[in-house]
Amino acid sequence: MTVVVPLIVGQIVRRYIKEWLERKKPPFGAISSCVLLMIIYTTFCDTFSNPNIDLDKFSLVVIVFIIFSIQLTFMLLIFILSTREKSGFTPADTVAIMFCATHKSLTLGIPMLKIVFEGYEHLSLISVPLLIYHPAQILLGSVLVPTIKSWMTTRQKALKMMRHQPV
Repeated sequence: MTVVVPLIVGQIVRRYIKEWLERKKPPFGAISSCVLLMIIYTTFCDTFSNPNIDLDKFSLVVIVFIIFSIQLTFMLLIFILSTREKSGFTPADTVAIMFCATHKSLTLGIPMLKIVFEGYEHLSLISVPLLIYHPAQILLGSVLVPTIKSWMTTRQKALKMMRHQPV
């Protein structure tokens, strides 16, 4: 009811107001960012204002380390699998796969947790890994983009050179 129904209603309504939306061009990017920030803010508030949360600093540091390790491992595994010769993926495909396949969002994760664990008194504690994973993927993406972009452009140039060489 909280995830699928709004999605279906939005798709139905979109058909009827599509022309109006194309004329008015509302700032969906800004609206989307604001909604995401509100979800993150309210989730952080719910999580850390809950008196039932018993999370010491050491456990939080361990969770952060585990999540960064999992994120890096998944990205590396996807990179290795998608760059194999028989995979058929271009360098641009590899970059897209790396970032899309490992991306998890609070906008879907938090409502799902609230549905699955409705009424559970430690829901705030369960949401901590997702609250860490989301900023971790943004941070890792920001750090890795220059290196991955350089790899992709070098690789694309090499592939172009190989295609244009006479056999």
